[in-house]
Amino acid sequence: MYLFILNKVAYMRRTITLILICLLIFSCKTITVNQKSQLLTKTRVELGSIGLVNGSMITSNYESIAIPTFRKELKLNVQAISFSKNTFKAFAKANQQPQKLALHYVDSLEIKPEYVLLQFVDRVAITEALNTSKNTGLRSYLENKEDAQMVSSISIAFPENKIRELEKASEVFLVQSPSKKFSLKLKSFNGKYQTLEFAEGVVFAYQTSSFCWKENSKHKLVIADIVNGLEGCPPNTYRKSQKAVQKNDYFKL
Repeated sequence: MYLFILNKVAYMRRTITLILICLLIFSCKTITVNQKSQLLTKTRVELGSIGLVNGSMITSNYESIAIPTFRKELKLNVQAISFSKNTFKAFAKANQQPQKLALHYVDSLEIKPEYVLLQFVDRVAITEALNTSKNTGLRSYLENKEDAQMVSSISIAFPENKIRELEKASEVFLVQSPSKKFSLKLKSFNGKYQTLEFAEGVVFAYQTSSFCWKENSKHKLVIADIVNGLEGCPPNTYRKSQKAVQKNDYFKL
């Protein structure tokens, strides 16, 4: 009985240690922004791009593999957030090579510098764009690349005056040039527009979304939705494109 208790205690200790190690590893790669987990990055990550998240147990790396064609502007949700110790530390690491923004964080001061969280608002508009003829080649590629994901939100620091412009805008859109370069289009309450380039800021964290597939009425594979890592695909849609085909073919027999 005594040996059983000792073994039980040893097992519990090993389990707790493993959990703590996993939490430590996960915390090294992620940060919490607006109560949601985002991956840290020291390299350029573009909102709307499609890529692969690679890396070791300690660090992660985003590898861009494709840029979709968006003919229409995509509405964004913009939220200005004050830096915390953790978020500013993540920003400082991304801002090192070379240093682009001269932001300073003092924990004892009540007023802290801010960054913005940019997120897609209309997932329907995104899926419609991905299913157009302009993105036929991209869809064919993604059918066999189930680990590919789209960058659906970013945490980015801008100079203070640019943060104020984003806060004052009535609407903010992601727009794409003919050369597929992304930028922000800000609409003011008086109906005027201005452009803000991503190159003026520093991205230090991001979140990705995965693709859900289905067959359309013509028995062709299309993207039905994009969902984040914690979401499941809607009914009758699948993360694996091949599974969508097999499922539909089964009911056709």
